[in-house]
Amino acid sequence: MDDNAERLKSLKFKEPVIDVAFSPTADLVASSLITGHIFIHRYSLAGNQRQHRLKPHRKSCRSLCFSGDGLSLYTASKDKSWQSLDIATGTELTRIEEAHDKAINVVKYVNEQIIATGDESGGVKLWDIRQNKPAFTFKEHVDYISDMVFHSEKRHLLAASGDGCLSVYDVRKSKPFHVSENQDDELLSVAIMRGGKKVVVGETDGVLGIFTYGQFDDVTDRFPGHPQSIDSICKLTEDLCVTGSSDGLLRIVQLFPHKLVGVAGDHKSLPVEKVVLSYDQQWLASCSHDHTVHFWDIGYIFNEDASDDNEDEDAEGGEQLDVQAMAIQVSKGVAVDIDNDEPEIDIDGLSDGSELRARSDPEASVDGDGSSDEDGGGDADDDEAEVDVVDSDADSDDANSLDSSDEQPAKPTTTSVKEEPSNTNAGNDEDASGSDGWGSWGDSDDDEGSAKRQKPKETKADKQKAKRAALAELAKPDGKKRAASASFFADL
Repeated sequence: MDDNAERLKSLKFKEPVIDVAFSPTADLVASSLITGHIFIHRYSLAGNQRQHRLKPHRKSCRSLCFSGDGLSLYTASKDKSWQSLDIATGTELTRIEEAHDKAINVVKYVNEQIIATGDESGGVKLWDIRQNKPAFTFKEHVDYISDMVFHSEKRHLLAASGDGCLSVYDVRKSKPFHVSENQDDELLSVAIMRGGKKVVVGETDGVLGIFTYGQFDDVTDRFPGHPQSIDSICKLTEDLCVTGSSDGLLRIVQLFPHKLVGVAGDHKSLPVEKVVLSYDQQWLASCSHDHTVHFWDIGYIFNEDASDDNEDEDAEGGEQLDVQAMAIQVSKGVAVDIDNDEPEIDIDGLSDGSELRARSDPEASVDGDGSSDEDGGGDADDDEAEVDVVDSDADSDDANSLDSSDEQPAKPTTTSVKEEPSNTNAGNDEDASGSDGWGSWGDSDDDEGSAKRQKPKETKADKQKAKRAALAELAKPDGKKRAASASFFADL
């Protein structure tokens, strides 16, 4: 199967992407940039199409979210304002200037009447959308609000803060429902799991803290395992979530029992700012400091009930495991053999495709043929401080996709079992038996005959089982304690 044909192209921008959100009703994804720009794209396997390019804020747009019906988009900025946009036309519906005394970090849609905002000083406000004014204001924290989540059944808003506390608010009341004890570490992300019975928070030291709902004084369980901070948590099922960490990996984590299941994606050691799930549960989108929104196929998680005897699904699952193993090995510095697995990229704002290649691999050779797309100028009404982030007038993202073959490392040479090695490098410590960490995941073509004589033939089910076991072992952290990175908000 052609892996690139089954994967959404990434979206490339000229400046860092701070937040990303999927529409709850359509194949739309919104991205916010450090320049204050908002981009809305319609994504598909045939190619991504830009719907809107807007600049609603003077400073960086730190957070965005869709309304429940998918018709509006809410954005919040460092300039202390929040606003709502009409998705169909891109026009401004509501704008509140000086909404907070400090820069706003998070905006969260609660219901058709209320949205919530949290600022970098710890303030939380619940806004009455009908009257465009705050209904309740809370000052329970002394440090920035990092993330918020809404429990629709309880009608509770939960907010994680850099001061190490989790606060819970009943959106119908003016006083907080509960504020937890200090967890002695910054809380960076929060999610509700296990049918609303558990609340999971990500901490800077790489620990998942778990609260039992209603018992918010202190965590009832802790799950260490991430080598660096957990900056984002995306719920998949009631027992599975995806974590975005400062080491660049998107890890699939199971709770009760707690274990690392695998890796969904890799940003190559760059901190992950946000990871979200599409409305049809087919794609993950994540953004990092690489100026890119990447898409990862996660649909196989929700299709585990399919028959193991289906050979097509077995092959697809094997390829997915290979991608996960590759991501883990890249993050650990192990040399891997990449065979045209790089996702294609749609470029928003790059006038020359060779610029992207130069950023990703300065030593790689650049092909100077017609692959570069000379772009027209930016909008004339933007201010001078704005970075020109535009597509070409042709408005075709396919023309901006890059060939990932320039970034492929050379395959390690292998030797036959019967013959003396004649072309193997003298300094190569890896033998043909798989000592590079891949074990028996697959022999080279040269060793195919000898492998058949040395071991019995494995079925596809056996290989799948072996891959999953090896992947679980490979996903375990190396145990090295690394310094937690500072909040990305401090640099904006």
